[in-house]
Amino acid sequence: MPKADFRWDIARAAQVACIMEASAPKVGNVNRRHDFSDCLLEDFQLSAVAIGEPLGRVKAQGVGKTVLAAIQATRRVVPTNTNLGIVLLLAPLAMAWSRLETGEKTVAGEKTSEPRESWLREMTDVLTGLTAEDTRYVYEAIRLANPGGIGQAQEHDVNLETCPEITLLEAMRLASDRDLVAREYVNRFHTVFEVGLPVLEGGLKAGMPLPLAVAETHLFILSQFPDTLIARKVGISLSQEVQVRAQRVWEKGGFRTEAGRAQTAAFDAWLREGGHPLNPGATADITAAILFVLFLENGLEYWGKTRMGSLTGFSEGNSLPS
Repeated sequence: MPKADFRWDIARAAQVACIMEASAPKVGNVNRRHDFSDCLLEDFQLSAVAIGEPLGRVKAQGVGKTVLAAIQATRRVVPTNTNLGIVLLLAPLAMAWSRLETGEKTVAGEKTSEPRESWLREMTDVLTGLTAEDTRYVYEAIRLANPGGIGQAQEHDVNLETCPEITLLEAMRLASDRDLVAREYVNRFHTVFEVGLPVLEGGLKAGMPLPLAVAETHLFILSQFPDTLIARKVGISLSQEVQVRAQRVWEKGGFRTEAGRAQTAAFDAWLREGGHPLNPGATADITAAILFVLFLENGLEYWGKTRMGSLTGFSEGNSLPS
């Protein structure tokens, strides 16, 4: 592939988004202060580095092949599934972004200077243009990643069918009732752009350090939707209980108030009891995709504009929780 076809902006934004997401103090997840017994923060960091090159080549490879290449690269550096959901989200976002021309797109013969609007239009084209070949690559990637709690589907089960003759969008539609990542394909990434991104941007505008704004975004999404990884692992009832508890924490102020921080710490401790069956991993995948959008639109220099808040704390007495 010619070097000119490699997109460094996409590769670097993917790497940084995954590193920032993994490091942020999100409830119930691996982060800079918590590891799982079978998965460490370093596993996520190495995985973030590994997916940069495959995603940088998305325009030439296509979505499905990029997903498989990213999971193959991940498996070369870590022994466990750290990022299948993230890669499934980032690949179509990256493909749509790669089709934009320096933030400007010709629409109906006229130029628009609104990159997000153009990006969303390209997202629709990318998703509706996905093929059965994309599905075959993605099924192979899923089997390679071997995610926990995947269960079985009534139609086109990934564990049983090697060559489903359906488009990737149709495959995601069949899984959308039980998987947040699949639902994003069907809903044109509504949760990423319309639910989570405004919360992240709002937290940053309020002066929150980026890690805390990321954790707040994760908490908000968890309060809005039952986490489907939890549902697949331990049942819908417990995933709904997690959502209700997240709503209560959010109503107390989350990371922004003393009462909210106390409830956040208690909620986090409850999620971590007995290993990590209540790990809200699907919500974390959505959060990583939101960060990917943030860094593609603003560049990596955006961290430099927010890092002082990470050093000094959001406000007096409101530093990152331990």
